[in-house]
Amino acid sequence: MIILTAAALGISAGQMRSAAAIALVAALIGMTFALAAIFSPGPVSLLALLYAILGYNGGLILFVLGLYASARLRALRVFQ
Repeated sequence: MIILTAAALGISAGQMRSAAAIALVAALIGMTFALAAIFSPGPVSLLALLYAILGYNGGLILFVLGLYASARLRALRVFQ
């Protein structure tokens, strides 16, 4: 579930087409885990942080691949 949520964040941040928004979301993911580590009475899984980072980057990559595929299909006049 962490990977899917992070991928959705990556796709949403990519749709804004702003480097500041992409960096802000990435920073907020890290800050959220840091705050969880500080205020949580139990241990915080660093593996979950790794999954969130991989999911976020994967969502950004999926968005860029979707833009590329859309441009290619428009160039072929298949998808207008």
